[in-house]
Amino acid sequence: METFGRYELLRKLATGGMGQVFLARQKGPVGFQKLLVLKRLLPHLSEDQDFIQMFLDEARIAGVLNHPNIAQIYDLGDVDGVFYIAMEYVQGESVNQVNIRARRTKGALPLGLKCRIIADAAAGLDHAHQARTPSGRRLGLIHRDVSPQNVLVGFNGNVKLIDFGVAKAAGKLSQTMVGTIKGKHAYMSPEQARGEELDARSDVYGLGIVFHELLTSQRLFKRETDLATLKAVVGARVPPPSELVPGIPKELDLVVMKALARRRDERYQSAGELQLALEDFLLSERLPGTQAHLTAFMKDLYAPELEDERFATEPTVIQYDPRLLREQAAAPARETSSPSATKVGAVQGPVQPPRLRPTAPASAPPARRAQVVTHAPRGPGNPARDRSEETED
Repeated sequence: METFGRYELLRKLATGGMGQVFLARQKGPVGFQKLLVLKRLLPHLSEDQDFIQMFLDEARIAGVLNHPNIAQIYDLGDVDGVFYIAMEYVQGESVNQVNIRARRTKGALPLGLKCRIIADAAAGLDHAHQARTPSGRRLGLIHRDVSPQNVLVGFNGNVKLIDFGVAKAAGKLSQTMVGTIKGKHAYMSPEQARGEELDARSDVYGLGIVFHELLTSQRLFKRETDLATLKAVVGARVPPPSELVPGIPKELDLVVMKALARRRDERYQSAGELQLALEDFLLSERLPGTQAHLTAFMKDLYAPELEDERFATEPTVIQYDPRLLREQAAAPARETSSPSATKVGAVQGPVQPPRLRPTAPASAPPARRAQVVTHAPRGPGNPARDRSEETED
């Protein structure tokens, strides 16, 4: 087991363009210990001031955010010149994976709980947008990467917004030039796809895309190429969710379509407004959509894992990742010349549960220059087939 400063690195979760992400444990006196996620800047980037600035910006931005729907930053520092961020460990899944599992095992994720997840994510976003420095200066923070993989649902029902690695704040934090794209193309606002100046309403649009896809289980703007995706973001028709899934209330259509208005001044002017609209909808429809309902559903949905005694008592060793099972099942059997080689899927010794997905992905690779898009190709909107299980790019 590797020791990094005062942390034990239990397992590598991911490696990205800027850093490595580990499940780690902080140990202290009289038996104190805490599980967390540690993001460490890649060693060869430790001399690159631009990358160091981007890495530190993420910690500074997230460090001023203290909200139950935002994963917390615990520590920032360096060990022998290698910078790191220690952050909250969220035991859960992305909203997309929760939706997929619910469809497969329960038939569907209840409508009220879909609204609860998005309302809670909107609450976290609104807090970030309103955040101020300790001196009282407003940060003007924009997440810029609101996507399903950055909205986590904990097994305890808590919804957490994560990964401010490409966020932008005004003032002293490093700036991103207008015309530079950061974020996932299929979850961008039209103004973001055009490389224009952004504000909080761009994040509202991104969350609107996540909500639309959660309701319909279909990708909204994802196309075969990045350019085609950007063109769809700018100009493709957005169908109301009820057009794709009969039975969705028209009142909810109105909420979704307002969040997805292409003109910023026609959208909800804050994430808080979107949250309030969803809370009002839940009340008017009398849908079971409280956090208590979400907690009960998640405990039932992940009951096999949560009821495992080892999972409850030794989370540093036993973690679960439904995606790993799918990858193992889909992987072709391979043999090597090594006498100890084993075909994928073969069992040797006790079967170990798969690991949990990384909850704090490494920061995005360096930004690409935007291809300025001014129109979308004529024709129908998103393809009719169910693309909800494609990668979230």
